[in-house]
Amino acid sequence: MKTILPLLFLIAQVGTAPTAREAVERIRAKTPVEAVVVSSAEQLAGRYTSAPKEKEKRIGPVMGGFDLHLFPDGTFVFCNWTDISPLTVFDKGAWKLVEGLVTLTSDQDITWNPSDYYNYDRRYVAVRRSPAEEESLLVGVDDKLPYFEAKAGDDPGFMLLVVALKREATIDRAKAATLKARLMKKAWRPQLFQEKAK
Repeated sequence: MKTILPLLFLIAQVGTAPTAREAVERIRAKTPVEAVVVSSAEQLAGRYTSAPKEKEKRIGPVMGGFDLHLFPDGTFVFCNWTDISPLTVFDKGAWKLVEGLVTLTSDQDITWNPSDYYNYDRRYVAVRRSPAEEESLLVGVDDKLPYFEAKAGDDPGFMLLVVALKREATIDRAKAATLKARLMKKAWRPQLFQEKAK
């Protein structure tokens, strides 16, 4: 009976989306983290990247990555870049904190399915490594979390950095509009997605 109960629990978890608490516990089972606790969603605003300086110090220059800009007004711009292609917006819309998870919803300008081009999550849990009080890491709960669990191995701390988007800069209301306008002017290329759809 003792072995059946954990098995039933695991079966019940298959195919169900984890809550924020469950996601934090699953990460914590591999490496020490704490949930980022905020009094308002605006406190999570910032530029999150898959290529933080910390990762580059460990493995050297990266050849591409993702930047998620969470603006304090509840909008987001998600960009992709590589060493051979320019910074490109592949998703944008609204974000909000829903039951502890950062949730992204595309706006009407996104006429393509971003997941057809990039395998990325729409729901994230915000965590910090225990000693890093000011840190914020976003871990996708649908794709990146299971990948992290499968690949954590002997260095789960580094694997967390591999799957997470780390906040490299905060975005305050005073600078948000200018930054968003600059991103859209420089990186909004919907024609690339329309050409690929043909």
